[in-house]
Amino acid sequence: MRRSIRYQMVGLVGLMLVGALAVYLFLANGIVGSDKLSSLRDVTEVLARTAAGQVDASLDALGGKLRYFGRARPEPLTLFDEADGVLSLKLYQRSGTEWVELMSWVADGAPTAVGDSPDLTPLQLDLVKVAGMVVQNVSVGGTALARITVAATDEVVVSAKVRPDRLLRPGGAHPMYRVYLLDAGGQVLAHLDAAKVLSRADLAALPVVNDALRAEGPAGASEYRSAEGDFIAAWARTAKAQLVVVAEAPREEAFRATRQLTTRALVFGAAMIGLAVGLAIYFSRRVSQPLLALEQTIKRIAHGELGAEVEMKSTAEIGSLAESFNQMSRELARRSEELDQKNQQLVQSEKMSAIGELSAGLAHEVKNPMVGIVGFAQLGQESTSLDEAREYFALIDSDAQRANGILQNLLEFARPPDVEQEVLEFNQVVQGAVRLTAHQLQLNGVRMHVEYADGLPKIRGNGNQLRQVLLNLLMNASQAMEGALEKHLYVQTKGGDAGAQVSVRDVGPGIAPEAQARIFEPFFTTKPRGKGTGLGLSVSRSIIEAHRGEIRVESELGKGATFFIRLPSADELRESAPAFPEVDDLKATRH
Repeated sequence: MRRSIRYQMVGLVGLMLVGALAVYLFLANGIVGSDKLSSLRDVTEVLARTAAGQVDASLDALGGKLRYFGRARPEPLTLFDEADGVLSLKLYQRSGTEWVELMSWVADGAPTAVGDSPDLTPLQLDLVKVAGMVVQNVSVGGTALARITVAATDEVVVSAKVRPDRLLRPGGAHPMYRVYLLDAGGQVLAHLDAAKVLSRADLAALPVVNDALRAEGPAGASEYRSAEGDFIAAWARTAKAQLVVVAEAPREEAFRATRQLTTRALVFGAAMIGLAVGLAIYFSRRVSQPLLALEQTIKRIAHGELGAEVEMKSTAEIGSLAESFNQMSRELARRSEELDQKNQQLVQSEKMSAIGELSAGLAHEVKNPMVGIVGFAQLGQESTSLDEAREYFALIDSDAQRANGILQNLLEFARPPDVEQEVLEFNQVVQGAVRLTAHQLQLNGVRMHVEYADGLPKIRGNGNQLRQVLLNLLMNASQAMEGALEKHLYVQTKGGDAGAQVSVRDVGPGIAPEAQARIFEPFFTTKPRGKGTGLGLSVSRSIIEAHRGEIRVESELGKGATFFIRLPSADELRESAPAFPEVDDLKATRH
């Protein structure tokens, strides 16, 4: 399917924009995604280290107060404030191999579970004396609790229960970051998910926690996959109590910006593509409409309307093209007119050449009735009766009509051609050419055999020009048989293929195959030098083609030659498009 230049331009612009948008999104997603992943790793590492530092600061402050309490034993309310978040205190002193509880204190307003519920996590005071500080999850019931135990002296240990968020507030600088605190065994101390704190969930199986517990360094980072999804995580170990702070974020969050970029780019790109396509349609229409007008004008010229011009208002390159085209059209019309005039002269010269060849025979044919006219006129002068005089006058009139008919046919053939078309009887056209040449052929010793078919369709054309074509074929056939012992010329008409056909066959030497290929070319002739111009058959072909007909030759050496002319019927020409052109003599010679 042929696509107009407008759709090609619009398609090209759209394809280029879509391709550019696709390449941009591909590169942008790669660059932004990679940058976001790197940024996410960096933030989680910083967040883990910062949170570990905060835990160390909280433990250092609270641990110092607990040691002071174990040594000085002041009133708890004078030492601990609300910011410390201490809910209960217990003081233990070593007595031999045993640890004896010296005191217990519960802050006013503390949850009932703080003082009444037994500790599910045993307190290993000897371990505390060695470690210096131990932090454990001792949540009970629906209360989240963390127990901080420190060695005040070699013989005294102080244990305090505090809210876990006093050590670390779960969460991070952004909702997508999750920060939580684990003890040295991987058990949760502080977490956004309160259920994990209350159940003292053990996260040691998580890859990041496992790496943190086994690593010797103070911090690290890793990526892991769990049932909740893919995460980028970092961990940092506190300086006190060997706690672990983990900061993590869903890996998918790194691509949130790329998704937003993609969405916005697609919306923006769709708007820009729509605008660009609209502009492309507008400007392509400004280009294609003048070209379409130019195409229509070219078709008019192709159908023979030379001199047709295209109206163009543009002053750009298209306008210059239109002006050049109009100038070319005007020049074609001028040259066509000149060519028509030359062609008319050529046709007339060929016609006069044929008249020259016929003149001797026509002069002899006219001489016979003229002799009769003179003789009967003399006899009429000597006539003594009116009846006898009338008989001589009748004979004189008959010979005069005969001579007038011969001269009338000659004058009609010799006059300059008109270009009017008319409906013709095909047999009458052929018969007119035969009558013109009959006497000349007879003088040349040619015996003519003519056969007219009945019921031939009528044709539309210029009878004078068609007779000229047939006259040329008949005279050529006569000349081809010069020197032959038997000279026979066969002319036959017949119908077929919605038209009419005539054949002219001679018994001459025939035409060589290489000459047949060029026989209708201008100035090509097989006659001896001085006996032909080589224009007769070329002019004949031009006339037949101008009548929408066909002329061809069939010949074998030694077996003569046959020329065929086929012309369409007048009805066929009316049904065809475009309409039958005027036979402006030799327009077909431009082929």
